[in-house]
Amino acid sequence: MPKKTLKNCTVADAYLAVLADRGVDYLFANAGTDFAPLIEALAKAQALGTPIPEPITCPHENTAQHMAIGHYLVSGRPQMTMMHVNVGTANGMNGFLNAARGYIPMLFTAGRTPTNEHTLKGHRSLDIHWTQEMYDQAGMTREVAKWDYELRNGEQVADIVDRALSISMSEPRGPVYLSLPREVLALEMDEFSFDSPNRIQPASPPYPDPNALDEVASLLANAERPVMITNWGGRNPGVMAPLVELAETYAIPVVEYRNRYVAMPPRHPMHAGYNPNPYVEDADVIVVFDTVVPWLPSQVTPPDDCKVIHIASDPMYQMVPVRGFPADISLTCPADIAFRSLLPVMAEHASGAQEKIAIRRDKITAAHAELEEAWRSKLERERTQSPISPAYISHCLNNLRDPDTIMVKESPLMGQYVDIDRPGTMLNAGAASGLGHGMGVALGAQLAAPDKLVIGTEGDGAYMFNVPVSCHYVAAEQNLPILWVVFNNQHWQAVHRSTLGLEPDGYAAKANRQPLTHFTVEQHYEKAVEVSGGAGFR
Repeated sequence: MPKKTLKNCTVADAYLAVLADRGVDYLFANAGTDFAPLIEALAKAQALGTPIPEPITCPHENTAQHMAIGHYLVSGRPQMTMMHVNVGTANGMNGFLNAARGYIPMLFTAGRTPTNEHTLKGHRSLDIHWTQEMYDQAGMTREVAKWDYELRNGEQVADIVDRALSISMSEPRGPVYLSLPREVLALEMDEFSFDSPNRIQPASPPYPDPNALDEVASLLANAERPVMITNWGGRNPGVMAPLVELAETYAIPVVEYRNRYVAMPPRHPMHAGYNPNPYVEDADVIVVFDTVVPWLPSQVTPPDDCKVIHIASDPMYQMVPVRGFPADISLTCPADIAFRSLLPVMAEHASGAQEKIAIRRDKITAAHAELEEAWRSKLERERTQSPISPAYISHCLNNLRDPDTIMVKESPLMGQYVDIDRPGTMLNAGAASGLGHGMGVALGAQLAAPDKLVIGTEGDGAYMFNVPVSCHYVAAEQNLPILWVVFNNQHWQAVHRSTLGLEPDGYAAKANRQPLTHFTVEQHYEKAVEVSGGAGFR
């Protein structure tokens, strides 16, 4: 097995060399005193021309985390972040939660304050090195991390990096956490060797059980009123083509419920809109893929004799403590693999159902045409509305984009007015509803696709959560020419609607302004970008 060898190096040197060899492009970091050995190693590598992940300075941890997410969503390669000991880890938890709930791989690392008081290289040298120590720094990540560890010595660097990345990239994918004590990073080694290429690869993805797959095909072929529902199915770029073929061939409507990506082009006649309720209450077979919540049980439930099928790398969604949706069949595999596997089996089962499928196709196509007409009518009504409506902003942004433009959504952007028909061109990484994700995701996406136009859309409340000064700084430093659009409705709309839903006739509903939901001071958000030399318009 070929090996690479470093002479007269530190553990930090070895660590960076292994990461670069394993294909990690960037180190998105917010540094502290624990970084000293790593900063020395970065400077040494830059001076000597040694391959390392490119360091990106992020003034806030939230920016770093979501840049790593955005880069992965476009490139398909996991990236790494590094924060300052416990406080940096805490600041990075919003992004870590979004990555975990979104099944997005990431190597989240943080320094570990020195434990040695004065004898070892890298020992405590500031008063904060005592107060930053915790009994279990990684504990705050452990409920959602796929794996965590603290580096013990230089000899294990390659094994630990390889294990971290392979676990992160194995299905179901997700983030991992590694803490790095300063004394360990500063350790000197006469020689360090590691395998290249890596011999610890991610596990191959699971494939559906043939018997279960056959049962699913039989149910769909014999169904009168089937429907498919997804939330984040479009995150996997391999899903769109087989999903479209399956829906088109067998006339199965697809509902994108509170979708964060686009799995089904909104102009396709089998796209059934964004509200599952009319379909759920009448369905005889429901296929739920890549969706924790396919409908709200307080609003609608399927008929008792309806068969419900779940498809995902983890169709039980073990990360969720309470989840009571029916699951007559659960296929454990990525949705793209499921659909590609299902197509030939469906052909066998549906050979005698062509007349039924044709009738259903006409009905669904007509329903889609009605949806399109309703969308057009809404747009025409609101075209001259003041202030400008989300529908019209969405329409205008659609006119700006080309088919490869990457749209990043953390706003009321309306998907029915944005003609997405290519995988990976609509991104919404807020899987844990950790607001403040959109700007970092846009930065990471632009870094991964420098030749594409990236448009980031933010609600005004979400824009503030992004720590915009940090994001605009990174955009300027890295020459990332992103168009950001802030939808300013002067309040947190989700909180407002939630209160109305709970108490529709309550005091808050009757109030001119609900407490804690509105921004009473007029904000000139366009000024924030000017701090970093950008152009802002209102």
